[in-house]
Amino acid sequence: METTQTTTGQNPLESYKQRAIWAHNWTSFSPERRGEQMITDYGNELISDLAELRAQNISEESVLDYETRYKKFFSSYLGAKSNTFSAMITGPARFNNRKHEKANRSEQRHYEIFREWRERAKKAIVRKAQPAKTFNSEIERYKAELEGMKRNHELMKEGNKRIKQALKDMVNIDQYLTETFGIKPHMLEWTYKFGFGLANNNANMKRVEERIRILEAKEQRATTVGQESLQFKGGVIIYNHEADRIQIKHDIKPQPEIISLLKSNGFKWSPSQSVWQRQLTANARFALKHYIYPKLIATV
Repeated sequence: METTQTTTGQNPLESYKQRAIWAHNWTSFSPERRGEQMITDYGNELISDLAELRAQNISEESVLDYETRYKKFFSSYLGAKSNTFSAMITGPARFNNRKHEKANRSEQRHYEIFREWRERAKKAIVRKAQPAKTFNSEIERYKAELEGMKRNHELMKEGNKRIKQALKDMVNIDQYLTETFGIKPHMLEWTYKFGFGLANNNANMKRVEERIRILEAKEQRATTVGQESLQFKGGVIIYNHEADRIQIKHDIKPQPEIISLLKSNGFKWSPSQSVWQRQLTANARFALKHYIYPKLIATV
């Protein structure tokens, strides 16, 4: 497979041009034109993808790895497309309908795999490059959100007072409602009649306050405890308070029924950590204690 990386002004898929032409030999009367257009279209897409990744400060190693893998999937798609044919080109005497349908299904499958990989890969690269969330950053984010909610709550209370007074004095405060709250003209009558509901505000603020309390407790535990572990024959269970994860590390790949059990209980495989893990919550502890741990010690 060609792995030469892109340079300015070059189509990164130029070396695939002849294969693209061959891929259209039995489906088009103009395979050269169709093949060249295919290389142009997909080459431009790859150039755009690489530029998009670099614009987000993705490491050059990750960008070049994406380019190499893109070419791998594109090559597989070309291979499947090369097996397709049309009765208009082959002639009816040489046309095999069963073989034709099989080749078309294969081409469609390779195309879908290619496109699905592209979307997943770009998101994964960007996600991996983002700074890891910390308890402190999450606490600060929720505190900022809470302060904004409190300001809006006070503003709405003031709005209700002004509406009540305006109705009493029979004056118009349309401009105030529009400029302060962005109330649309057709909603002014409704606003005068019902005002601003505050019940949901209180519930939402309590929810955020509780989230801050939980995160602060987790931060404290991460600082004082760090990690706890529980050995079992064939692996170890890690209560990673710093990462806020329950992690299960096996010495060898677990049996399919164990993998299925882990997935059904919210655990996901982390290739970077080589562990099965999920967020460290009360539900996670319950699932581990009552469903997973008994199976781990019973199957080893």
